[in-house]
Amino acid sequence: MLAFAAVGLVATLVLSVALIQSMRNYYENEKKSELFRLANTLSINLSSSGFFDEAAYGDFLKHIKAVTDGRVMVADEAGTILYDTNDLETGKTYATREIIGGLGGKSSYIHVKERSVGQVVVPVNNADRTKVSGVIVLTSSYESVTSAIARMKNITYMTAVVLGFLILGLSYYFSGVFTKPFQELIQHMNRVTEGHIDEQFGVRGNYEVQEIATTFNHMVNRLAEQEENRQQFVANVSHELKTPLSSMKVLAESLLSQEGMPVELYREFLEDIRNEVDRENKIINDLLVLVTMDKKEQQLSFEEVDMNQLVESVLKRLKPLADQKSIQIVFESFRQVRCQGDETKLSLALTNVVENAIKYNNEDGEIRVTLDADHKNLYITVQDTGEGIPEESIDKVFQRFYRVDKTRSRDTGGTGLGLSIVQKTILMHKGTIKCESQLHEGTTFSIKLPLNQVTQG
Repeated sequence: MLAFAAVGLVATLVLSVALIQSMRNYYENEKKSELFRLANTLSINLSSSGFFDEAAYGDFLKHIKAVTDGRVMVADEAGTILYDTNDLETGKTYATREIIGGLGGKSSYIHVKERSVGQVVVPVNNADRTKVSGVIVLTSSYESVTSAIARMKNITYMTAVVLGFLILGLSYYFSGVFTKPFQELIQHMNRVTEGHIDEQFGVRGNYEVQEIATTFNHMVNRLAEQEENRQQFVANVSHELKTPLSSMKVLAESLLSQEGMPVELYREFLEDIRNEVDRENKIINDLLVLVTMDKKEQQLSFEEVDMNQLVESVLKRLKPLADQKSIQIVFESFRQVRCQGDETKLSLALTNVVENAIKYNNEDGEIRVTLDADHKNLYITVQDTGEGIPEESIDKVFQRFYRVDKTRSRDTGGTGLGLSIVQKTILMHKGTIKCESQLHEGTTFSIKLPLNQVTQG
């Protein structure tokens, strides 16, 4: 705000100087015009009255003294001063540049600033205006102009000083008005930096301040939401990793506490321990996949992928799992589809979706997979005939460790990370995935992927 005040003061000073110079030019031009009007009037009167005729000489002297308050000199065609109102130069001959120019028919003007006077020289023609008979030299003081300019300077400088103080005062006032909300915002930012992300910044001020405050509050809300998700994620990871360990500990303690147990019971307990180890290993592997995908420098290995072949290979690999529940898998392809993508990650994502549909489907159910494309995108749908997902849980199925039915998920060996991996993979390919479901009817996952990837160099 001080910069604005400085600009205002400089602008006021410049305007003041420009105004004074403008008034100086105005007064000097007016004085110059006045001198020329008077000199031309005298020249015309001299020509018409026959001043250079000695008979009219005396009468015109009285006329010149009456109409002028400056000094008037009249010279003949030889440059000899015939008349001087100050009676100082009469009879002398002058050959100055201005007088010579006047005798040549050219009017001239000079301003002698050191003496504060102005002088005009105009030619005087003879009665019939056929030749120049002499010149009039009219000199007048500029004291009135200098005094007027001095008064104008004083008024202008006083006005500039008043305006300067006014600008400083207004700048100080408005600096407080405009900067106070930003100072409060900075203080609030510092508190958020210190960890107080649950505080909201009061929206006050003009439109721009309100926009900044609203955006900042939205950012803080997002930070708070991410912090809550992080804490929840840490809690879920701890719980998921702890559960298999607890089960293994209970099984091991049972084996140690009982002597002479049948070999079959030992085998059953050890089989359970191995299953818990496999479950723990799967959770850790899925976590590592997610952590790798979360890295900003994570790169995809783009290549041309035959999506028809990829879908068929995934379904073929999962068919034994579907046969265990007598689930029929139907694949419907509308055209041959090729796209640019990371084949390994796309295969993993599709495997997770179809495997999910098998795990949470009913016995003797059906899974229908479709593949289609237009000129820009490909479309994959995976539809099952399972129990479906409650409406309030549909938006949460892609959250890490979220389970609609926690008990059933653990029975099926799910980690709660599969759909998170799927969503991350699709987003990395600049695609989208949506979930639609009806209770007791089934669930449909819809995937859209661009056929061509635009990579930035």
